[in-house]
Amino acid sequence: MHLILLSGENLRLARLEAESLLKLENTRLEDNYLFCTIPTESMQLVNRLSYARKVYEIVYVTARSNLEASLKEYPWINFYEKSFCVRVTSNEHYDERYYAGFVWDNLEKSIRPKVDLINPDLWIEIFINKETATATRLLYHNFENFENRKAHLRPVLHPTAMHPKMARALVNILACDNIVDPFCGACGILTEAGLLGIHFTGYDIDKKILEDARKNLEYYDIDSRHYKLIVADSTKLKNLKNVVTDLPYGKSSKKSTGLDSLYAKFLKTLNGRSVVVMPSFMPYKKLLDKNLPKTLMVLTIIDHYVHKSLTRKIILIDKKKGSDNKIIKPTIKKKKTHKVEKIIKHKKEKHFPKRIKHYKTLKNKVINHIKKLTKVRSKKVAKIKHKNSKKSSKIMVQKKHK
Repeated sequence: MHLILLSGENLRLARLEAESLLKLENTRLEDNYLFCTIPTESMQLVNRLSYARKVYEIVYVTARSNLEASLKEYPWINFYEKSFCVRVTSNEHYDERYYAGFVWDNLEKSIRPKVDLINPDLWIEIFINKETATATRLLYHNFENFENRKAHLRPVLHPTAMHPKMARALVNILACDNIVDPFCGACGILTEAGLLGIHFTGYDIDKKILEDARKNLEYYDIDSRHYKLIVADSTKLKNLKNVVTDLPYGKSSKKSTGLDSLYAKFLKTLNGRSVVVMPSFMPYKKLLDKNLPKTLMVLTIIDHYVHKSLTRKIILIDKKKGSDNKIIKPTIKKKKTHKVEKIIKHKKEKHFPKRIKHYKTLKNKVINHIKKLTKVRSKKVAKIKHKNSKKSSKIMVQKKHK
């Protein structure tokens, strides 16, 4: 069992990034702590997370009253290398040195332990609430400084470039080794992909912008063998998949009538898993409903506030279940050939008359049976009436004699 401390900037985005990249299932979120089980094959990807601060392994969970004894008894020597430290996270104040003493006594049985409060090999963190204490060991601490790669610090500035931290998260959400950005601009998103060693292709209709993008990529020493930059109209491309893109917009975008048609044409080119970002002022729901191919579906939409006049919509799109990454073509009834029509006609002529005769005989039998039943019933009714009339006449005769 593991515990991921998520960044509080956008919990939905942070959770989606962790779940997508690490292939997590059955996660549980408490405040900004994500309880999960990270598959062994995904552990090497933990250091790619942008909206995760720390990743822990849960060593054990015990009653709060049993914490001291468990710290003293647990075999911490299995994790110890050169040094250790103990941290306590709780709403109440706890003396960390007091609990570190129990671990020290535990380790002292085997070695001469050393405490390092800055960069220990074994970082033990204890989460204490009213009833339980959860002992964990730190697996990953995110020290990456995304601020150093902000747009204004690059050789060429793009006016609508997104924050590198968010760009990294989008790449992680796609969770693919070869990605496409059909509106790459100055390569803000693709720079983050390149720094992770991911191969990518960037398209843009403006040749000059692609030249600027190449300068930015060279500035960050991204291997030119890992990417392609192609001048192209992205609305004319076909069967795009593994897409991560921030769709273009500008100051006059709200008034622009051409932007709607641009988005509509682009959505029709998609044919696989994609992470598409749109500004919130666009009619994104209408555009998706009308233009997204029927083989695809929207898995989730997350709001990400940027500033007063811009909130981005992060849209995760993927294949519908059962499509198996193939284009599902609409079923069209083919015209029957002359031979097929002959066979069907022969079958009808051969079997249908027999069935009709069978149904007719059954029908006649049922009708005859009903008629017989009604005759018998009418005879019985007549007999009863005759008996009743005889009885009534006898009674009348007896009354007269009296």
